[in-house]
Amino acid sequence: MLVSFLCSAITMPSALATNVIQIDRLTQQWLETQRQSSHLLVDWQANKPILNQRLTLLSVEKKQLEDILQYSTDSQEDVTKRRTELLEQQSKLEQQQTALMNKLSLLLNQVEHLSELLPPLLKNVWLQQQDESSDDNQTSKSLQAVLAKLNSLMDFQNRISVHEGPISVSTTDEVMVKQLYLGVSAAWFVSADGKLKGRGQVQDNQWVWIEDESISANEIKNAIDIFEKRKQADFVELPVNVVASKVTVGGLQ
Repeated sequence: MLVSFLCSAITMPSALATNVIQIDRLTQQWLETQRQSSHLLVDWQANKPILNQRLTLLSVEKKQLEDILQYSTDSQEDVTKRRTELLEQQSKLEQQQTALMNKLSLLLNQVEHLSELLPPLLKNVWLQQQDESSDDNQTSKSLQAVLAKLNSLMDFQNRISVHEGPISVSTTDEVMVKQLYLGVSAAWFVSADGKLKGRGQVQDNQWVWIEDESISANEIKNAIDIFEKRKQADFVELPVNVVASKVTVGGLQ
């Protein structure tokens, strides 16, 4: 029994020493942990403003990127919408161009037919106007020519005209005569010696000169002299051959 007690007494100091060592080691670990925790806390407090600033900058950058993406989407939608509008306008213009070409073609045919009914003097004016039109655009060129011709027609219709030049009648070859026009519907001619006289009119859809012995050569000459102010104004009687005809040009009768 004595021996057992002594052994126990010897063993106890050794276990106690071991516990003390473990406690000391754990204490060191705890202190190191506390030190590291304090160091992390200090670093966090020091870096927190910088991190907050970076976070703010990132938020601003994110908002800018979102705005750019939205603007890009809106711009693409605007481009698509504008392209659709332009295509619709182009389609309408093409339809209008086609309609204009059809109407212009009809008008050109009517004017071409009308030219055969005109006095040669006005018909020559129309030919000159056709040659003087030099626009590169064929549609514009044709339209300008038609408008010029119709303006010349209206001007000729509203005045008296005198012209000297050769004409052909049924009984002779070309002969030089003076011609007196009353608009586009009536005309008379007389040669210098008064032997050839007559009138101009539309016959069988074309303008013709017809010799007429019933017309007074002096009356035609008097009318021409009055017009050219070589004589005082006076009444002159000239026969007018009324031809029942109806011509439509560009919707005008």
